[in-house]
Amino acid sequence: MQDFHYFDNAATTMISDRALEAYESCCRLHMANPSASYAPGRESKAFLNDCRSRMAKVLGVQADQLFFTSGASESIAIVMESLLWAKSPGKVLISALEHEAVSSFIPLLKEKGWTVEVLPAKGGFISPETLEAKLTKDVRLVAVMAVSNVLGTVQDIDGLVSVTRRKEAEFGRPILFFSDCVQAFGKAELRLSDWALDAASFSAHKIHGPRGVGLLYLKKGQIQSLSHAGGQEKGVRGGTENLPAIAAFTVAAEELAQRDDEEIRRLNDIVRTGLEGTKYGILTPREGSTPYILTIAGPLPSEVAMRMLQDRGFLLSSGSACSNNERGKAEAIFRASGFAKAAGGALRISFSHDNTPEEAQLLVEALKEIG
Repeated sequence: MQDFHYFDNAATTMISDRALEAYESCCRLHMANPSASYAPGRESKAFLNDCRSRMAKVLGVQADQLFFTSGASESIAIVMESLLWAKSPGKVLISALEHEAVSSFIPLLKEKGWTVEVLPAKGGFISPETLEAKLTKDVRLVAVMAVSNVLGTVQDIDGLVSVTRRKEAEFGRPILFFSDCVQAFGKAELRLSDWALDAASFSAHKIHGPRGVGLLYLKKGQIQSLSHAGGQEKGVRGGTENLPAIAAFTVAAEELAQRDDEEIRRLNDIVRTGLEGTKYGILTPREGSTPYILTIAGPLPSEVAMRMLQDRGFLLSSGSACSNNERGKAEAIFRASGFAKAAGGALRISFSHDNTPEEAQLLVEALKEIG
């Protein structure tokens, strides 16, 4: 990686020095299983609970509403699979922007008798008005991600949840509102308590933490988990807790909470401004999006442009990197957002605090050179 300029931070990030130190320290100091009854086990349990409390402070929620998992995909699966318990399936509303970790449940839900409707995302946004028109008495769950991993657009979660709660009161039955907050964590405004969300998912490796650990925010009594193995995490997610990864995740979250977005906005602006008057179009709007993601459309097919950029020392992507079929999944999101014509040449540039203004300028020059 030392020979490359890395601009694919929406896919994964380099673990921070402090997070890595926390991981190594936990391996040495808290090796005992948190479920063990002897003293070292109790110490590990206390450390686990301390990490949970610190994470709750970062997110502004109660510690007993947070559950550690193996990653955002598992957090999402816990929520989506809970629907399979339903004796009388209803309707699920899923945004057209969703990561495959959510959208892959559509065929299974339909197979189990659920009706699934996809919420259109004009320009990369789900409007409260669009959602309100789709909310009917049989809706049991709404899933809208907080920030699009493909376009970087920030959704009006507050407005969407408010509409849902009004309809919920009108219908006299609960509607679960779930948001994939992976790309929002540390990169956009997060107000979990104010938003009155029921559930949200988070990932460590997107915020300079380690892979293999995630987080599920869950209000009490909102879902029934399919997990019955071990009883850890209050039965929501069984299996021995990955304490070193949890320690590193906690430190990474605390670090990011202390940083502002100004340097990231500068990087984003360097690329935006540098591509003005070129053959590249900007798909990510300046307003209503996170500065950490900038998606552009160029004159070359995405795969060709990515190879040419890699030859010049730059790593970026054409969309989501969590699927072997990432190109097709990203193109579906571009189509749903009204960018079908630009999808074939789309490139996603995603920044982190490890990037420099000099690197951003070099990327602009490389893009101009190939396009």
